[in-house]
Amino acid sequence: MTAASAYGFDRPVIILGSPRAGTSILGRLLQAHPAFVHVKEPRFIWRYGNDGRSDMFQARHARPEVVAHIRKRFARILAEGGGQRLLEKTPTNSLRVPFVEQVFPDAVYVHVMRNGYDCAASIRSYWLNSTSGVANGRIGDKKSILWQRFAEAEPRQVPFYLWELLARLLPGRPGEPKTMWGPRLPGMAQMVRDMDLIEVAGLQWRECVERGAIDGRALGPKRYMEIRLETLTLERVAEVLKHCGLDMVPEVEANFRAEFDSGKHLSRRTSLSAADRSALRRVITPTMQWLGYDEPSGSSLAETQHAAPVAPIKETAP
Repeated sequence: MTAASAYGFDRPVIILGSPRAGTSILGRLLQAHPAFVHVKEPRFIWRYGNDGRSDMFQARHARPEVVAHIRKRFARILAEGGGQRLLEKTPTNSLRVPFVEQVFPDAVYVHVMRNGYDCAASIRSYWLNSTSGVANGRIGDKKSILWQRFAEAEPRQVPFYLWELLARLLPGRPGEPKTMWGPRLPGMAQMVRDMDLIEVAGLQWRECVERGAIDGRALGPKRYMEIRLETLTLERVAEVLKHCGLDMVPEVEANFRAEFDSGKHLSRRTSLSAADRSALRRVITPTMQWLGYDEPSGSSLAETQHAAPVAPIKETAP
């Protein structure tokens, strides 16, 4: 029996990438394929049984009851969606590929990358603007993030997140985040107290992209591929589908032309001051150089140069 036939999934597609790197864009483009059921950041499903930890789960944290629960929840979503293949997008999974491997041992991974200065600027903006209220609707609105989280959570998980809810609803200090946002790194609350927020954003980008790339490349090119948001084209989307074992279909092509505008998406950049760039330089320079990205030359990220291509991955013999 293959791994897929053993637990009822056929090669789930896991989109990796740091927050604000283009994972949502790629997910929206691919979801037009009739084979896919797209699941967007089901945070509580992945955290089941490990709610008291940071997001850097290890393979050992995928205990049998945890794996069984996560598979059961995704199987239900897949059945309700009526598709054949699970398409899952959670940036935090970039921190824990070995854990994901225990859940879906035959998963296919697509890692979306974007210039670290672009990502960090956008991540900081979300820290400041998306840690209040119940984003995307009122408390009773089924489209709100809060409603989605309650739908995902098991009763035993609720106590772990009550403080986060209260922090979102209570008054906070102007210009400061009310609660944590994005991938929870170990010790991140202390980082927020002691470091500039732009540095914390840079560390979130760095840890996601490094761990995702190192663990993903170890799986080999048949299961892992990297793409750049800066060079995303319809042809590249076709390569992603081929990597997933699927052909390009008219629905995806039409969705690409309707949804994706490289000029619009890449122009959504926040200006960084000289102090911001200096702070980021301390935490992301080696990773930027490793990936072949250039630092913006001016105060605006609109001047960012395109990335150099990633060196090809060589498949090694078992």
